[in-house]
Amino acid sequence: MPVIPSEQAATGSIQEQKRPERRRGRVGPADLTEWLRGRVPQLQERWLHEIRARGLGQSPAVERVVEMFVAQLVYLLPFLMGPHRDQMQPHWDCVSELFGSIAAKRGLAAGEAIEEIHILRELVIRDLYRDPPLGGKVPLSLREVLRLSRALDRCVTHASVGHTDAMFFQFFGSEEATGVVSGDDIAGEAEAQLETVRSQVREILEHASTAANGREREN
Repeated sequence: MPVIPSEQAATGSIQEQKRPERRRGRVGPADLTEWLRGRVPQLQERWLHEIRARGLGQSPAVERVVEMFVAQLVYLLPFLMGPHRDQMQPHWDCVSELFGSIAAKRGLAAGEAIEEIHILRELVIRDLYRDPPLGGKVPLSLREVLRLSRALDRCVTHASVGHTDAMFFQFFGSEEATGVVSGDDIAGEAEAQLETVRSQVREILEHASTAANGREREN
């Protein structure tokens, strides 16, 4: 599954910026960000495969929703390690909460939604120790591992909040609520909300790229 196409150009411009010189004593944030970014396509594909292997037998529309969330969350993860993490974190939290909300409308229990996120955590941790950044020539920084773990913890927390809110409004917010929403309705709602997030992420990356180009011209 490809990286989100609409954001590839902006991501490339950020990658091309000059990175600070690496500290070879340990794996630093720039190293971990680069390592994660290089694994985005395969993490997307493997996470989606593991979710589908659970055999929930959902409709094509719901499958498309799951694919959208997998693509967006994995795409955002490297930014939680890099210099844009403060700007990206609210969008990470938002998508995580939406993931939980949509999971409830997919008919999943809160524990099932959280288990899907833990699959991503396991995939990342396995890769960290099987094929570590910088080829394992320098040790992993505990600080960066903890930062990565905290990002995934936030995803779990906000997914749980989103699931709880969705269940509350499903059962108490409307007298006409009758249960699980149709796949097409879920897909439409997810697409609209994720496109808002994508647009805001593009603005952050484009602004960062413009600022970097301006500094280069000044030098």
